[in-house]
Amino acid sequence: MNLPRPLSHSSISMYGECPLKYKLKYVDGIPEKPKHFFAFGQSVHKALEFFYKVEALPAPSLEELLKNYRENWVTLGYRDQAQEAEYFQQGKDILAGYHRRHAAALRIPYSVEYDFRFTVDGVPVTGKVDRIDRQEDGRFCVVDYKTGKALTAGRVAQDAQLTMYQLACESLLGAEVARLIFYHLPTHHEHSVGRRSQEQLGELRARIKRTAEAIIAERFEAKPSENSCRWCDFKAHCPVFSSASAVVPAADELAALIDRFGELTARRAELDGEAAGVKAALLDILRRKGYVRAFGARFEVQRCGAGKIEFSEANKKKVIHLIKAAGLYESVLAPSAPLIQKLLADAGADAELRAALRALGAPVEASDLKVTPL
Repeated sequence: MNLPRPLSHSSISMYGECPLKYKLKYVDGIPEKPKHFFAFGQSVHKALEFFYKVEALPAPSLEELLKNYRENWVTLGYRDQAQEAEYFQQGKDILAGYHRRHAAALRIPYSVEYDFRFTVDGVPVTGKVDRIDRQEDGRFCVVDYKTGKALTAGRVAQDAQLTMYQLACESLLGAEVARLIFYHLPTHHEHSVGRRSQEQLGELRARIKRTAEAIIAERFEAKPSENSCRWCDFKAHCPVFSSASAVVPAADELAALIDRFGELTARRAELDGEAAGVKAALLDILRRKGYVRAFGARFEVQRCGAGKIEFSEANKKKVIHLIKAAGLYESVLAPSAPLIQKLLADAGADAELRAALRALGAPVEASDLKVTPL
């Protein structure tokens, strides 16, 4: 067989994770379920494309940026309206922070959402680079946005995606790549490294060629593992799971119970999401009005739970340093978050230490409700 489509970083990674999964998606054409985190990333990426794809300065205003974000919001894959609303607000916060940091000093990039297609030792390869900046010395800076969890230390130095971007840009654009950046949008932190070595580029070339040869040779064995199989959308088509599963007639009692359980589970998730949205609205009104208790016709609500101080990941080491310097590390147990909160609430504790800890954190109001029938 020939390659069903040009290779990309994601398809190469998928083949390495499980060759059968690659076949089911790219050869057999079985679709994966929509994922909310992909939709969220796509929505934020579209807004940043609008932000940078200007023909002349100044940068778009924050209002223009958020308008574009709303109009291009991708709704696929969310569990319910509450989850979608939570992510939509998170995206607004990310974009507002990004605009505040970068709008005034915006420089028009060399390219935005750069689609590339080229061959590596005869193998067609494709992909898309979020942003390419031209430095004053004429070399390129390649930027890839990340909207997920915090990046692990050292990932930017080894990640094959950035290696592929360097290889593509230097093969197609005629200039050297000087820097490679993962920009983590939730924290607005740039993880930056210099260009990849010839050894790293050579390793990627070899991996591309090996993957293409294996696909053409139709080597599509299943490669089960706990992490990859847990979230796989193709279990119904996988022989690894066929011996432990069964398809029963629609009229069978088991089938009816399965479907009923699925319906109830989905309904519970929908109600949980609706309740979470109503709870958030109630808490917001109670905070704004300064109420602790309020009454409806059939229920009362009462704000409960203690407020606390939350610390960012960047400040946790400073918190530990302050507690160690005060000789309280052992008593706070290395230190555990509940005991730090107890220390902050202890009027008899050292006032300077409490003030220094509070300066490193941010106050969070009580966020729970107790509901009681009247």
